[in-house]
Amino acid sequence: MSPSRFHEHLASGRGNLNDVDLPTSPPQPIPDTNRIDVMAQIRAATMTPTPLKELLKDPAFLNTLYNTDGKKKSHRQSSSSQHNEPRYSASTLMSLVVAEEEKQAHHLRSTLRSTGDRLDQEMRRARQAESKAEFAELRVRELTVRVSAAETGKRYAELDAERANEEMRRYQMRIESLEKQVTKLQADIRILERQRNEADESASRARDTARKFQIELSKQQAKEKVMEEGPIYDRKKWFVSGHNEGWDAGYAEGFDDGREDGFEEGRQYGIREGRESRFKQGRKMGRTEGFENGREQEVDENDYTTHDAPLTIVDLPPAPTYTCFIQLLFPIMSFAQPLPSPGLASGRRRPKNLPSLPLSAFSPPSTGTSDMFPLPPTPSALFPDEVIDAHLRSEALESACLDLAGTKVAGVVLLLNNPSMPEGLQSSLTQNVRVLSVATPFELRVIPSDYSDHSESSGIPQSLYTSYAASHEAPEARSQVIETLKWAFSNSRLVDIDVQSDIMSNVAKYEVFEELLMKATTDLPGDRKVPIVLSNILPPPHDINLPIVKLLADPSYRNYQAHSASLSLFPNLYVKFTPPMWNQTVPGPADPTSEMDQHREWKRKIKMFIGPVLEAFGYERIIFGTSPSFAAPSLLKPADWYALVRESFAELAVEQDAIDAIFSLNAKRIYGSP
Repeated sequence: MSPSRFHEHLASGRGNLNDVDLPTSPPQPIPDTNRIDVMAQIRAATMTPTPLKELLKDPAFLNTLYNTDGKKKSHRQSSSSQHNEPRYSASTLMSLVVAEEEKQAHHLRSTLRSTGDRLDQEMRRARQAESKAEFAELRVRELTVRVSAAETGKRYAELDAERANEEMRRYQMRIESLEKQVTKLQADIRILERQRNEADESASRARDTARKFQIELSKQQAKEKVMEEGPIYDRKKWFVSGHNEGWDAGYAEGFDDGREDGFEEGRQYGIREGRESRFKQGRKMGRTEGFENGREQEVDENDYTTHDAPLTIVDLPPAPTYTCFIQLLFPIMSFAQPLPSPGLASGRRRPKNLPSLPLSAFSPPSTGTSDMFPLPPTPSALFPDEVIDAHLRSEALESACLDLAGTKVAGVVLLLNNPSMPEGLQSSLTQNVRVLSVATPFELRVIPSDYSDHSESSGIPQSLYTSYAASHEAPEARSQVIETLKWAFSNSRLVDIDVQSDIMSNVAKYEVFEELLMKATTDLPGDRKVPIVLSNILPPPHDINLPIVKLLADPSYRNYQAHSASLSLFPNLYVKFTPPMWNQTVPGPADPTSEMDQHREWKRKIKMFIGPVLEAFGYERIIFGTSPSFAAPSLLKPADWYALVRESFAELAVEQDAIDAIFSLNAKRIYGSP
């Protein structure tokens, strides 16, 4: 094969190789629709025939390879001389072919490497594009949710704005209506004030006219009595004589019967009271003994005069004074009854002493007051001689004081937190207040097994107290409550019950409590009728914001009145006047300059609750205390509560003896030494 022919083959091979579209540089970024198919380029480069394959297909080249050099040497020399063309051997041709093949292979490898790098770069860009697309989709969804939430919030805000506008318009209409009502009420108040002033003036004129007619009527009645004075005087004279004889006989017999009992009882009572009040009580006992001695001597003289002296007719006074003598005879007869002896109360059963109404209850209005009616007592002048705090919790003992707004605290009834009696209790409290009695707690759910009375060892009278709650009203717990109360009534000289259930306004709760109390006290012997003291019912739990006008018509207040009257039928039941559970602290002193003073508002409410209890129980069964119920978490200032209660009772026009009984004497009588 001639060199020219070989070069033609090489040129044709290079031409074929150059016809292949191989990438020589990284492809430029084009739109996604016209991307370069890299794998197609690689496939075209590998499938293109190489120059070696083209030469192997050439027959002249194959013949040259098969012919040897020796056989054709002469022929080649002759040919060279003839044609003057250079000749190459087979090894030379193969070397040229192999060199060209290596060159093509090296070029193909470089092309593959650049193509692989480009492929990796495109794949990385594809992954980045996919991640950006996913992130963009997430952002789009998040923005869509935010937009929808914003639109929803906008709709809600518009609805709220519309409702607020409607509420504002409605409140504006109510305000206008209330302003009209206030204006109307103010006009009605002015009319009522004018009518009240006219009624006061009319009543004053009517009282003056009635006073004049009363004077004329008294004169006319005196004239009529003068005409009937003879027979009336005779009847009254002999009535007085017979009454005196019967009274003398009964007095002598009663004096002999009660002297022994009363002497020992009076002696013990006098020793105890004499130690407490010293000179004052000693002087009272001296007066009592002197009175008894004088009455005894008077009885002896009356016996001698009645049985031995002849009956004489008393000369009538002149006519003008005879009427006055008859008028004075009736009060003398009414006060001629003997005073009851203290010793007779223990030996004989007497009827219940009903509380007497004070004279101030019959007093007319302040205008045009007659001299026949005394003025009501001034509230600022009514103070008890001493105070006994009958309801003092043990945690408040450190703050207990010897003085309440100028009134001496003579003793306290201490409510302990646990059944054990503290040692040295009396000696540790002598510097503060005197402990009149100690109350130890017990539970209504179970009868205490380790209870012991330490009255003799400690020198302080001991009693029991418990709490009655709504849980004790369950049907399964009632029998145990009855048995526990029976045990308490049989083992204690006095039982305090802290009522933490609303029995005064709820009919069903009250009926359960009354049934438990009746069953617990029915089977007790006559000598075990121990005093029962209820607390937290005067005043009862109440809404302090309820106006008094609505309170009067409220069913709870009517139930309170009925239940107070029903509880008073228990003869040995007392009521403690303790701070109420009204969800407010007891107000301090009154502020005269304030129209909405809490002190005055509390007094109005308290007097509403005092009335039914005072009417049903009387002041002899009401006891004062300063600590609230154990259901209340906090304590209060005793001086504020004392001032509030004292002013409330004083403004109800009670007498001085009622004030003394409520604040000290009642507690001393039932909590004192047996």
